[in-house]
Amino acid sequence: MEERIDELEEKLEQKDERIEEQQERIEELETRLRKYENPHTPPSKRRSGTDESPTSQDDEGDDVRTDGGTPGRKDGHDPEWRSTADPDEEVEVTCDCCPECGQHFDESVGVSPRLVEEIPDPQPPEVTQYNRHCYQCDSCGTETVATHPDCPDEGQFGVNVIAQSALSRYDYRLPYRKIADRFEQLHELELSGAAAWHATERAARAGRCEYEQIRRQIQQADVVHIDETGVKRDGEQAWIWTFTTENHTLYAVRESRGSDVPAEVLGEDFAGTVICDGWTAYPAFSDNLQRCWAHILREAEDAAEKQPEGKPIYDSLKQLYVALQTRLESDLTLRERAELQRVARRELESLIERSVPDGPVATLIRKIEGGLDHWLTFVGEPAVSPTNNAAENALREPVVLRKLIGTLRNDRGMFVHETVLSLLATWRQQGRNPYDELKRVSRNNEMISRDQAVPAVESSG
Repeated sequence: MEERIDELEEKLEQKDERIEEQQERIEELETRLRKYENPHTPPSKRRSGTDESPTSQDDEGDDVRTDGGTPGRKDGHDPEWRSTADPDEEVEVTCDCCPECGQHFDESVGVSPRLVEEIPDPQPPEVTQYNRHCYQCDSCGTETVATHPDCPDEGQFGVNVIAQSALSRYDYRLPYRKIADRFEQLHELELSGAAAWHATERAARAGRCEYEQIRRQIQQADVVHIDETGVKRDGEQAWIWTFTTENHTLYAVRESRGSDVPAEVLGEDFAGTVICDGWTAYPAFSDNLQRCWAHILREAEDAAEKQPEGKPIYDSLKQLYVALQTRLESDLTLRERAELQRVARRELESLIERSVPDGPVATLIRKIEGGLDHWLTFVGEPAVSPTNNAAENALREPVVLRKLIGTLRNDRGMFVHETVLSLLATWRQQGRNPYDELKRVSRNNEMISRDQAVPAVESSG
């Protein structure tokens, strides 16, 4: 009997050890999960709670997504077909005899056309010597060197190389060493990774004047979406800010995350509405804000999962948001909007007055109260969006690049990063071809000097 008892006690100890190991594993997985799923994680980044998509029971395919969505175009969207190109030439493909028995063919009985689109063989570089004539004015003594649009003011590479280098870095996301390899493989053009970097920097310096034009356009906008995310500068913490309107996007890399950055970029006297999240830099910069409802709804949902007192608050917030969106779909007068704003504010005030124990729900209520003057700006101003999705979307490309490049090395790297990203994003918003636009700014011969290539934006006025 004693041996049996000892045996059972040993098994019990082993079971306790396994339970302890499993508990440690569960805590480790929960910690990793919190990294990806928290109230500040947008829905597009959240991981699905199951391993199968909602339609996996009906469609067992290899292309089923693992993030909770389904592949392909959403229901209700028209299909998109690739347009058929017109042929530049026609080639008659004939056959003289039967491949089976060798019988000679007299004539064809029909034609089976097939369109094939092909790119030309890689072309070697064209080397042009520009003999730039120098002149001196007999009247004032001014010396002038003639310019040509295809001859940059400095360097030995033309506008196509400059444009391709910048696009390869910021569109194709290639390292500079790979950019150099690509030029050699496709065009037999020998250059180093450092030369590819210098060509990209020239693209940024050539486009900086247009960058400043984008900033001035954003300064005059009625509504600006702003957001920021971390980026490394020589291994140290810095921030990349985005300022987005309907037709313009500007990035600014700064070592500060404070209100001095929007004040620097937009100007101290900016009179428009800022759509933003709850970061303290924004109310320190402006009183005319619209806080992002997507953020507060995610935080409310997270609080409801952690505390039962949060469930009715989350439901009330969601119902209020849906009701406001539905009501605003009709053509309301300014007076009707003002009345709707007053009613909605009373709803928020009733949520703030609720008594809840300390914890995530109490934190949520303090956030609602702290932004009480800024949750309902969109109700009174038709041009204002209730969410900051535009700025979050604008930050996706810098976030991907951040994962690839790791860190910006110095001030010149920050300058190139913010300039080229701003130009490409704005041109795409406006439906313009980035390659053509990069060639245009490179041909304009308005390239600023390297001494001016710093990431500081002059304040307005």
